[in-house]
Amino acid sequence: MKRFISYVFAGLMMTGCNDFLDLKPIDFPTEETFYNDVKGLEGAVIGVYDELQSGSQYGGNFMTLMEIRGDNVMDDNSGAGGGIRYQIEVFTETPANTNLSNAWSSLYKTIYRCNLVLHNAKSVKMTEDKYNEIVGQVSFVRALSYFNLVRLWGKVPLVTEPQTVEDARNNKREEVSVIYNQIIEDLKVAKSLPSEWPDEEKGRVTSYAACALLAKVYLYMEEFDKVYEELIPIVSVIKEGKVLSLVPTPETFPNNLKTSKDIIFAVQYLKGGIGESVHQNNRYRNNDNENVISLSQSEFESDNDNRKYLLAPTGSGERPGKFDAPATNNETSSDFPVLRCADVMLMYAEALNELSQSPTQEALDALNAVRNNAGLPDKELSDFVSKESLRKAIYKERRLELALECDRWFDIVRTNIFNEVFVGVDSYRVLYPIPQTEIENVNDKSDWQNEGYIIG
Repeated sequence: MKRFISYVFAGLMMTGCNDFLDLKPIDFPTEETFYNDVKGLEGAVIGVYDELQSGSQYGGNFMTLMEIRGDNVMDDNSGAGGGIRYQIEVFTETPANTNLSNAWSSLYKTIYRCNLVLHNAKSVKMTEDKYNEIVGQVSFVRALSYFNLVRLWGKVPLVTEPQTVEDARNNKREEVSVIYNQIIEDLKVAKSLPSEWPDEEKGRVTSYAACALLAKVYLYMEEFDKVYEELIPIVSVIKEGKVLSLVPTPETFPNNLKTSKDIIFAVQYLKGGIGESVHQNNRYRNNDNENVISLSQSEFESDNDNRKYLLAPTGSGERPGKFDAPATNNETSSDFPVLRCADVMLMYAEALNELSQSPTQEALDALNAVRNNAGLPDKELSDFVSKESLRKAIYKERRLELALECDRWFDIVRTNIFNEVFVGVDSYRVLYPIPQTEIENVNDKSDWQNEGYIIG
């Protein structure tokens, strides 16, 4: 939009005074006219999805902040890029780290776009179904953005309306509980979305995606009864196997992410020099030890586990099999999964286990469904002497099943094993420092930095 305004201004400077008053932007939308009809709003929805593709989110930075930070992948090149990425690996990042500021900025850009759509949709005439489709999709993306923000930084500004620069300078960080309440409300709105879209619209958010993400939010809040309630209908659909289904991981990754029934929601990419691809380096390509698979092959139960070779260590210039989709001129169309059926089954197993006093067959059946999908035999109820032992098995299955999918770091934090996995690292590092650039932009800087970090 700024670029368009610059073009208009330049045109005015080159036009005679007599023509000045007659100049009107006829063929191009402006921020004042773009959201005045359904067509404009639908275009804006595409813009909301587009920012998820950003190299500062699922196109790159999230792999650093959510996987390099964990114990499945490591950066073993302290000199690359001035060591900014390596700082995340070894817990020495400061508020000046650009991985943090870029991710923060992109997430709030996404939220800003969502807020514009939600604000303007109220005044555009459309059918109720169309309104629910538009509002539901952007409500989901706003919820996902805040879910990532609150898990990465804890307290963050809660912005639900378009803001001016001056408005933003007065922002304060909101309590985590309030952020979660907003996420829940947005996802309840998104549950009104269709359960399926026409083939040409595949990839948009569905009601199943909204329910699955809401269940994951409740999982982080440890409200296991609500996790169970949200997942019951999705688990039923997965078991039916017509719309959603467990699919062996090698049949989904790396080439069938767009069509696999295992995918509930993914950020999509396209090759072809049109700016919709992802650089192959940002799918864990091992360049000079910048992406070293540290998940040991010994963690897998046997060679029969069909996920094992997808997560094998890589040599120079190689990507792990899980994301080794073909690349042309460094472009790959490798989608990034956000929610999968296997994740749903493991959340279901965890919720059932936490709601019981001892291991149950229903919880074990959900775990075994994922194991069978990986080519492994059933576990028996007698294999687990306590709910704690089944919990441990579920956690391990999450690590193996969802490796490289930006879940492991958050699972380490939420299951309280941070000090066990990272011995000697200060506990305050479970949250990242608020980017220094953001603190510099606000008027009242009090309570703007997380514990343990220093405002420069």
